[in-house]
Amino acid sequence: MRDKYKKYTEEERQETVERVCDEIANGAAVTTVLKDNSIVSWSTFQKWLKANPVHKELYQDAQRQRETFLFEQMLAIAFSESPKSIKKYKNGELVETIVKDSVEDRRLKINVIKYTLAKMNPNKFGERVIVEPDTSNPITSIRFLDVDGTID
Repeated sequence: MRDKYKKYTEEERQETVERVCDEIANGAAVTTVLKDNSIVSWSTFQKWLKANPVHKELYQDAQRQRETFLFEQMLAIAFSESPKSIKKYKNGELVETIVKDSVEDRRLKINVIKYTLAKMNPNKFGERVIVEPDTSNPITSIRFLDVDGTID
Protein backbone atom coordinates (compact mmCIF):
# COMPACT_ATOMS: atom_id res chain seq x y z
CA MET A 1 0.00 0.00 0.00
CA ARG A 2 1.29 3.44 -0.88
CA ASP A 3 2.14 6.04 1.72
CA LYS A 4 -1.02 8.05 2.38
CA TYR A 5 0.73 11.37 1.89
CA LYS A 6 3.13 10.40 -0.88
CA LYS A 7 4.03 13.14 -3.32
CA TYR A 8 3.70 11.94 -6.89
CA THR A 9 6.03 13.19 -9.59
CA GLU A 10 4.42 14.39 -12.81
CA GLU A 11 5.58 11.19 -14.52
CA GLU A 12 3.99 9.04 -11.76
CA ARG A 13 0.77 11.03 -12.02
CA GLN A 14 0.67 10.52 -15.79
CA GLU A 15 1.27 6.79 -15.40
CA THR A 16 -1.36 6.50 -12.65
CA VAL A 17 -3.98 8.45 -14.61
CA GLU A 18 -3.33 6.30 -17.69
CA ARG A 19 -3.70 3.11 -15.66
CA VAL A 20 -6.93 4.30 -14.03
CA CYS A 21 -8.33 5.45 -17.38
CA ASP A 22 -7.49 2.09 -18.94
CA GLU A 23 -9.57 0.30 -16.31
CA ILE A 24 -12.40 2.83 -16.70
CA ALA A 25 -12.44 2.20 -20.46
CA ASN A 26 -12.86 -1.50 -19.67
CA GLY A 27 -16.04 -0.84 -17.69
CA ALA A 28 -14.76 -0.30 -14.16
CA ALA A 29 -16.06 2.43 -11.87
CA VAL A 30 -13.55 5.15 -11.01
CA THR A 31 -14.00 4.88 -7.25
CA THR A 32 -13.63 1.10 -7.41
CA VAL A 33 -10.37 1.36 -9.35
CA LEU A 34 -8.94 3.95 -6.95
CA LYS A 35 -10.00 2.01 -3.85
CA ASP A 36 -9.07 -1.50 -5.01
CA ASN A 37 -5.60 -0.46 -6.15
CA SER A 38 -5.00 1.89 -3.18
CA ILE A 39 -3.95 4.60 -5.62
CA VAL A 40 -5.21 7.97 -4.40
CA SER A 41 -8.46 9.35 -3.05
CA TRP A 42 -11.26 10.45 -5.34
CA SER A 43 -10.70 14.10 -4.41
CA THR A 44 -6.97 13.89 -5.21
CA PHE A 45 -7.73 12.26 -8.55
CA GLN A 46 -10.20 15.07 -9.33
CA LYS A 47 -7.54 17.67 -8.48
CA TRP A 48 -5.14 15.98 -10.88
CA LEU A 49 -7.76 16.13 -13.64
CA LYS A 50 -8.46 19.82 -13.01
CA ALA A 51 -4.77 20.70 -12.90
CA ASN A 52 -3.79 18.98 -16.15
CA PRO A 53 -5.89 19.23 -19.35
CA VAL A 54 -4.15 16.15 -20.80
CA HIS A 55 -5.29 14.08 -17.81
CA LYS A 56 -8.80 15.49 -18.13
CA GLU A 57 -8.94 14.56 -21.83
CA LEU A 58 -7.70 11.03 -21.07
CA TYR A 59 -10.42 10.65 -18.44
CA GLN A 60 -13.18 11.95 -20.73
CA ASP A 61 -12.02 9.62 -23.51
CA ALA A 62 -12.04 6.69 -21.06
CA GLN A 63 -15.62 7.57 -20.08
CA ARG A 64 -16.71 7.52 -23.74
CA GLN A 65 -14.98 4.18 -24.23
CA ARG A 66 -16.73 2.82 -21.12
CA GLU A 67 -20.10 3.74 -22.64
CA THR A 68 -19.28 1.64 -25.71
CA PHE A 69 -17.98 -1.18 -23.52
CA LEU A 70 -21.17 -1.22 -21.42
CA PHE A 71 -23.38 -1.09 -24.52
CA GLU A 72 -21.57 -4.10 -25.96
CA GLN A 73 -21.84 -5.89 -22.60
CA MET A 74 -25.59 -5.29 -22.70
CA LEU A 75 -25.81 -6.90 -26.13
CA ALA A 76 -23.73 -9.87 -24.96
CA ILE A 77 -26.02 -10.37 -21.96
CA ALA A 78 -29.12 -10.14 -24.15
CA PHE A 79 -27.96 -12.90 -26.48
CA SER A 80 -26.38 -15.23 -23.93
CA GLU A 81 -28.02 -17.78 -21.70
CA SER A 82 -28.24 -17.26 -17.98
CA PRO A 83 -28.75 -20.77 -16.60
CA LYS A 84 -30.61 -21.13 -13.34
CA SER A 85 -31.05 -24.35 -11.38
CA ILE A 86 -34.48 -25.14 -10.01
CA LYS A 87 -34.55 -27.98 -7.50
CA LYS A 88 -37.72 -29.93 -6.73
CA TYR A 89 -38.02 -31.72 -3.41
CA LYS A 90 -40.53 -34.34 -2.26
CA ASN A 91 -40.66 -35.39 1.40
CA GLY A 92 -37.38 -33.60 2.03
CA GLU A 93 -35.48 -35.42 -0.72
CA LEU A 94 -34.23 -33.96 -3.97
CA VAL A 95 -36.36 -35.39 -6.77
CA GLU A 96 -35.36 -33.33 -9.78
CA THR A 97 -33.05 -30.51 -10.80
CA ILE A 98 -34.08 -28.45 -13.80
CA VAL A 99 -31.64 -26.06 -15.43
CA LYS A 100 -33.25 -23.41 -17.58
CA ASP A 101 -32.55 -19.95 -18.88
CA SER A 102 -33.28 -17.10 -16.47
CA VAL A 103 -34.72 -14.33 -18.59
CA GLU A 104 -35.47 -12.27 -15.48
CA ASP A 105 -31.80 -12.15 -14.49
CA ARG A 106 -30.77 -10.98 -17.95
CA ARG A 107 -33.57 -8.41 -18.06
CA LEU A 108 -32.46 -6.96 -14.72
CA LYS A 109 -28.82 -6.72 -15.83
CA ILE A 110 -29.81 -5.08 -19.12
CA ASN A 111 -32.09 -2.57 -17.38
CA VAL A 112 -29.31 -1.60 -14.97
CA ILE A 113 -26.91 -1.02 -17.87
CA LYS A 114 -29.55 0.94 -19.84
CA TYR A 115 -30.25 3.15 -16.83
CA THR A 116 -26.54 3.70 -16.24
CA LEU A 117 -25.89 4.59 -19.88
CA ALA A 118 -28.84 6.99 -19.93
CA LYS A 119 -27.42 8.77 -16.87
CA MET A 120 -23.88 8.84 -18.31
CA ASN A 121 -24.89 10.22 -21.69
CA PRO A 122 -28.59 11.17 -21.90
CA ASN A 123 -28.22 12.70 -25.37
CA LYS A 124 -27.03 9.42 -26.82
CA PHE A 125 -28.73 6.75 -24.68
CA GLY A 126 -31.64 8.51 -22.96
CA GLU A 127 -35.23 8.52 -24.11
CA ARG A 128 -36.28 11.77 -25.70
CA VAL A 129 -39.68 13.12 -24.82
CA ILE A 130 -41.29 15.76 -27.02
CA VAL A 131 -43.91 17.95 -25.42
CA GLU A 132 -45.64 20.10 -27.98
CA PRO A 133 -46.20 23.69 -26.89
CA ASP A 134 -49.97 23.62 -27.51
CA THR A 135 -51.26 24.95 -24.18
CA SER A 136 -54.91 25.09 -25.24
CA ASN A 137 -55.28 21.30 -25.12
CA PRO A 138 -54.33 19.08 -22.19
CA ILE A 139 -51.52 16.58 -22.71
CA THR A 140 -53.15 13.29 -23.67
CA SER A 141 -50.16 11.40 -24.98
CA ILE A 142 -46.41 11.51 -25.11
CA ARG A 143 -44.42 10.53 -28.19
CA PHE A 144 -40.98 8.98 -27.83
CA LEU A 145 -38.27 9.51 -30.41
CA ASP A 146 -36.09 6.64 -31.49
CA VAL A 147 -32.31 7.17 -31.29
CA ASP A 148 -32.19 7.93 -35.01
CA GLY A 149 -34.80 10.67 -34.56
CA THR A 150 -37.86 8.94 -36.02
CA ILE A 151 -41.16 9.25 -34.22
CA ASP A 152 -42.88 6.11 -32.91
